[in-house]
Amino acid sequence: MKKRIFHRGHNIENATGDPDGWKTIINGRPVASKLTLVKKSIDWWCDMKAFMPPEKFAGVDSQPQHADQKIEDYKGFKLMNDSGKPNEWYVMLRGRLLKGSPIAIKKHLDAVIEKLKQQK
Repeated sequence: MKKRIFHRGHNIENATGDPDGWKTIINGRPVASKLTLVKKSIDWWCDMKAFMPPEKFAGVDSQPQHADQKIEDYKGFKLMNDSGKPNEWYVMLRGRLLKGSPIAIKKHLDAVIEKLKQQK
């Protein structure tokens, strides 16, 4: 069974059912790879008018997480710790970097959220 997807003016099709079997033509060049990589290649072509093969995008999103790296969601914010040490957590808030223990960061985030609620 052939699957077809239309993405930003390009027909992408998979005739084999294989996850790596998605094919399209970008600027006269045949392209075949995983669906996400083919879509990124199409996006790059549409935005930059420069051809970028899907293989170039293969390593972009595959950042391996360190064994001691931790990420915690708190009220829509991502608290991160890359080292595994207890007081080396950080988060970006309004373009500013907050660092410290998770308890202190959470208290500060709560205070900022409460202040924003009062201003509304």
